Amino acid sequence: MHKARLESLIRNLNHQDASKRRSAAEALSDGDQRAIYPLIKALRDDNFGVQDAAMRSLMSIRDEATAYMVIPLLREDSFLRNTAIIILREMGSLTIPLLTVLLKDRDDDVRKFAVDLIHDIQCCDYQEKLIELLKDDTNANVRAAVAKTLGMLQNREAVPQLIEALKDEEWVCFSALEALAGLKDERSIGPIVTLLNSASETVRFAAIETLGMISSESAQKPLLEHVSKAEGFERRATIVSLVQIGTIPSTREISDELIDMLKEGDWEEILVAVKGLVMLQEKKAIHYLIDVAGSLDLDDPENEEKLYFLKNAIQSFGCDDFLIDILNDQSAKYRGKVTAIEIIGDLKCVKAVPVLIKLLKSDQRDVRRSSIKSLGQMDSDEAKECLIEAIADNDSHVRKTAAAAIGKIGEMSAFEPLIKMLHNEKFNDIIEEFVNALLNINSTLFLSRLDEFNNKIRETALRYAPTYNPEASC
Repeated sequence: MHKARLESLIRNLNHQDASKRRSAAEALSDGDQRAIYPLIKALRDDNFGVQDAAMRSLMSIRDEATAYMVIPLLREDSFLRNTAIIILREMGSLTIPLLTVLLKDRDDDVRKFAVDLIHDIQCCDYQEKLIELLKDDTNANVRAAVAKTLGMLQNREAVPQLIEALKDEEWVCFSALEALAGLKDERSIGPIVTLLNSASETVRFAAIETLGMISSESAQKPLLEHVSKAEGFERRATIVSLVQIGTIPSTREISDELIDMLKEGDWEEILVAVKGLVMLQEKKAIHYLIDVAGSLDLDDPENEEKLYFLKNAIQSFGCDDFLIDILNDQSAKYRGKVTAIEIIGDLKCVKAVPVLIKLLKSDQRDVRRSSIKSLGQMDSDEAKECLIEAIADNDSHVRKTAAAAIGKIGEMSAFEPLIKMLHNEKFNDIIEEFVNALLNINSTLFLSRLDEFNNKIRETALRYAPTYNPEASC
């Protein structure tokens, strides 16, 4: 930036008109080190717009000098201190070398600000100083911030000090547990297990959660012992951790707890409950799993992945009577019943054919359509007969689904019924489905009879069979 332009903008930072001061502060984002101090002074302006513009311009002047000159603001009032933290965080790695001296500052808050900035910037080339700070700092908030930061930095050399920090004040202990959970170091399992006997319920709870996140087999036995004496939320947390590790006792009480989580929990708890119930192969959970699946709003794209997860879980139980019974359950949610029908089809559960045939008389279109799709996946003569009947259903959507199922099977006995229905079909999308089914069953025979149909049907057939040569077929 030209010297005259720079000096003019700096002068305008003191203009009586706030809008001119703001414009000057914004323009100085293209400045150099000469603009840093005037912009820092502008952070004290009584106009918020000027303050904000000055802050953003300082962040744009990415220079070590900017970070160096902003650091003293950490000792100012809360507004300037928070502004300084935002700017220093934006400076990223340029800030890190300047923070080392602050780790020895007499002010507890300044030391903590320095550690927090290292955590947020996520890099540090003097981590040994942080380890020393964890051992020796006199302030619990600083030690807690250091423990959390060492965990974020994945510093395994700090594991012994983090284990020692488990004996520190609760707040420090919690941060040490958070760090150890991320490091997943086997050395920490024994010391964390000792916290299961802590007099503090919150410490015990945090230790249980940490053992689950580390997911070490060596934590299984102590957690299994603890679940038998734990109560309430602590008991549930122990069960969750056991599920995360992959070992869970098969007892009525545990199954009931997991089912309660399935019915009442948030999605994270539902995930754990489903995994646990699948591990136990608790068949009475099938009804509740279907219920959860049926409650999902499929207009929300995120729920598609959830439904996929639940379907896979239910399928793991196989073609079970508990699943088939849902089809006869009048109290089952509509979407849940449809989900059960779809799963039965995917499992090719032939013993469910009689129930699926009964559902073809349902007054709910999607139940009939889902039943038809599932019947189309069965190797059953009875199912094929019902599909052939369904192509004459009064509901066009049902006819279309039945035609698709028959076409997929390639059932020759359906050929003439399809020909007959095609003559009278009026809806284009269903005509297309009938044509595709006939082509799949016997394309040569169908194409040889195209003269029986009107122009629209012939055009549709030719569109789906472009290699057809009418002269060759005559």
